[in-house]
Amino acid sequence: MTGTAVIAGVGPKIGEAVARELHDAGYDVGLFARSEAFIAELAAYLGEGTLAVPTDVTDEESVEAGMATVREEFGPVSVLVLNATGGGGRPVGQANAERLRGIFDVRVAGSLTCVNAALADLRETEGTVIFSGTTYADSLVPEQIEWGAVGPAARGLSASLATALDDVQVTYVRIGSRVAPAGQVDDDALSAAEVAATYRELVERDVAVTRELDLRQR
Repeated sequence: MTGTAVIAGVGPKIGEAVARELHDAGYDVGLFARSEAFIAELAAYLGEGTLAVPTDVTDEESVEAGMATVREEFGPVSVLVLNATGGGGRPVGQANAERLRGIFDVRVAGSLTCVNAALADLRETEGTVIFSGTTYADSLVPEQIEWGAVGPAARGLSASLATALDDVQVTYVRIGSRVAPAGQVDDDALSAAEVAATYRELVERDVAVTRELDLRQR
């Protein structure tokens, strides 16, 4: 099974690894990121079937235009990977509302904006949405106040969408280990290539649906 995938938030770890994995599996891939140079270089390396689309997930018009560009080039979007993060938080005394809003706008509002822009396609194709999540905010995180608020909100958005969209698989992947770039040997980290392989398995399921998945180093 192949189709059109959009990866929102393509960086040198998970985003790049997922792009490579899905492209190697025969998917057409749209790369969304604010870093135009990085995704342009990656698209050039991967070649045909890859499209770099500079996109700010906090800007609704930018996201809608990006989805339209990918749709026009490759057809309806059947896979959406939500990997944009917005960075981490700060401890008490340094944490502030502006920083919280910035992370929320990327991680939660930006994810919803991407889903809305691809919703008709995802329903048409009975597609898959994957959130790159974390176990980090499962417990109290006093050293990162803003992320302690936003992390659970992203997980809640995924759960709500999974319940509302019975024709689309929505999966929140709770990554419980540090992630290293694909090809980098690090005994204390999970390889981005392993994360990408797991995402591909989720995408290619025909019957079983996973709403939440724990993923960590063995």
